[in-house]
Amino acid sequence: MHRIGIPHVETRPSAWRAALKWRRATIATWTIIGGITGVFALSFQQTRHVVTGEVLLPSFEASAAVSPGAGTRDSFVDAQVETIKSDQIIAETLDKLSFWDRVGRAALDGPAVLTAEEKTSTQQQPKRPSSAVRSDAESLKAISRVKDLLTVSPIASGSALRITLALPDPYNAAKLVNAVLDTYVEDYERTIRDAPKEAVKELQQRLDTLQERAATAAEEAHTHAKPTSERQKLDALASTYRTLHQQTLSEYANALNSEPPASAGPKILTRASAVRTSPAVSTAMLMVALLGGGVIGLAVATRREQVLRPVRTLECLEVDTGLPVLGVVSMVQGRKLYPKNGAEPPLLLHDDKDCLRSVLLRLRENFNNGTGVVGVASAFDGEGKSTLAFNLAVLGVEGGARVLLLDGNLHRPALARGLTSPSSTELLSALKDPSNLVRHVVTTEFGFDFLGEQAIADDVRPAVLLASPSLDRLIANARESYDLIICDLPALANHADAQAAATSLDVCVLVAEWGRTSTAALIRGLKASPAVGIRTAGIIINKAPLEVLRSA
Repeated sequence: MHRIGIPHVETRPSAWRAALKWRRATIATWTIIGGITGVFALSFQQTRHVVTGEVLLPSFEASAAVSPGAGTRDSFVDAQVETIKSDQIIAETLDKLSFWDRVGRAALDGPAVLTAEEKTSTQQQPKRPSSAVRSDAESLKAISRVKDLLTVSPIASGSALRITLALPDPYNAAKLVNAVLDTYVEDYERTIRDAPKEAVKELQQRLDTLQERAATAAEEAHTHAKPTSERQKLDALASTYRTLHQQTLSEYANALNSEPPASAGPKILTRASAVRTSPAVSTAMLMVALLGGGVIGLAVATRREQVLRPVRTLECLEVDTGLPVLGVVSMVQGRKLYPKNGAEPPLLLHDDKDCLRSVLLRLRENFNNGTGVVGVASAFDGEGKSTLAFNLAVLGVEGGARVLLLDGNLHRPALARGLTSPSSTELLSALKDPSNLVRHVVTTEFGFDFLGEQAIADDVRPAVLLASPSLDRLIANARESYDLIICDLPALANHADAQAAATSLDVCVLVAEWGRTSTAALIRGLKASPAVGIRTAGIIINKAPLEVLRSA
């Protein structure tokens, strides 16, 4: 049998490029799954909103003048950081906000507003000092928890401090940060304000001590029992104590009159606001989930392209199967083969390139004596072979040929159900009496005759029926009345019917759905039906996108 020869092109696009181009839906689906997984994971993790407050530190020189021995600037900044996170500051803050109970029962994550029951119980209970309702262990635990939540870091080269707190409830977080700022400022001002008083108190204690020591030394010096040299040493010591007393007295007078500078204290630069933020960790988790889903989708799509090798291009299909591609038919959305309601015409696949007419002309090269029997097969059901068989019959009529369309797919007789009435049983009758074919065929409105069967009995085997000599006699009689006989065959992968009917055919054409039919499955189907394989003149790619059709 003469087979149409088309030069094979040894080119194949990479699997990942094909996956990116044609399996966008798979990649998008896995990306969405990854995003949903990330959102689901974030739902188990409490979102923490970050609030921040800033305080300007006093100048180091003023602080050193008020508090001698402050050390270096870095030591001073470290000391202020430790002061803010000290037990005293945290305790005063919790007292100010009445947050002891909230911290103790880990309720800072909840809203700051009291419920109706909490308000009622609070009003009914008398107010008591916080120390009376909690133990030292509970207080230390609450203070330690707040310390763990707070982050204090120097900014602007140590000129200011930033206090950061992350909680699920931004309102509690802002209240706590602002209270810490206020408590720190108040404590610093109190310390600076009380520094002279503390100095005066210390000097008073030193004066009393020196005066007492001088009196003691003088009293011991006048004791006659001691030697003269020892009395002289005691007199000198008493004189020294009196001199130190005079110097301390002068310092005492200066301390009483001294006042701290007005601008020595820290200033709050920025108060924390209860603004809900999107923490970087949550955003990163969501981005990782989306990226992971996209990578998985790309891997799945690439794997499918590599293993299944779906029909994408003419060149690849010809290289894989060794068969020429006779044509490419575009996808027609929303149209059925033959609508039963009659509201719209049947699906006729005429296109600008007249692909199917070209296919029919090329198939005629394989006919003997001008009459040919063409079988239309596919690897699987639903690839559009019945539609193409119907359109080839219409094109044969348009070319002036006498055409018989035979529905040999007795498992899914789409043509018989679309073109005949439910009561028709013409194919079985024609097989019983092949010599009287004219009385069994149905003449359609499209100009061709049709022979098919909508349903068969359960005890009838389609493969046995199509392999019987009756089909050969039916085809032989049809050759006398028709120029073109087109037979719609069952799928190669599911049934042996195509192999059984192939001996009665002159030529076969395979239909492969673009992007769906696996090249490997197509090759397996041809190997499973060798009688179809040796008669196959080529392949028609069906349901191709317009961009593929234009480049074909």
